[in-house]
Amino acid sequence: MADRADILVIFGITGDLAKRMTFEALYQLERRGDLSCRIVCIARTKWSQEELDGRARAAIEAEVPDPDQKAIAQLEDRLHYIRGELDDDATYERLAKEISGARRPLFYLETPPTMFADVVRRLGAAGMTDDARVAVEKPFGHDLASARELNAELREVLSEPQILRIDHFLGKEPVMDIL
Repeated sequence: MADRADILVIFGITGDLAKRMTFEALYQLERRGDLSCRIVCIARTKWSQEELDGRARAAIEAEVPDPDQKAIAQLEDRLHYIRGELDDDATYERLAKEISGARRPLFYLETPPTMFADVVRRLGAAGMTDDARVAVEKPFGHDLASARELNAELREVLSEPQILRIDHFLGKEPVMDIL
C-alpha cells in the first residue's frame, strides 16, 4: 500500500492509555500479521528497553486470555525506546536520526492534549513532517473554540490529510446512549 506508514512513532508510551489499550492493539495487529514496521516509543520516563518490553508484555497478558507468546516476542523486537522530554529539541534531534530513511512516518500522540501543538511544531522544525501523518489521541479541545484553535495550530505545520483525530470519548457517549 503506497500510503502505509513505514515507521510508527508513539509519544507518551509510558502512560495509562498505552497500558490499557495501545499495547493490546499493537499485539493484535502483530498476531494477525498486519504490523510490518518498526515502532519507536518516546517518553520522559526513565525506563530501559527491557522495562518497556516488560510493560508491554504485562499489559498484553493482563488483557488477553492465553496470549500468543511468539507474537508478543515479535512485538517486543519492533519496539525501540527513546527517553526524552517532549519540550526539548534534543529529543527531536535524536528521533530524526533514529527514523532517518523513513519515507512515511506516522506520529501517534498519546500525550496530554495541551502538548499536541508543541510536539507537532517541533516535529516540523526538525524536518520530520513532510510526508508524515500525525494522529492525536484524546479529547481534541474541550469545546468548539479550543478545538478550532488547536486545529489552526496543527494546520500551521500539517495539511488536513496529514491529521488523524481520534477522540474515543466523543464517540463513547452516543454509543452508550444507543445501547
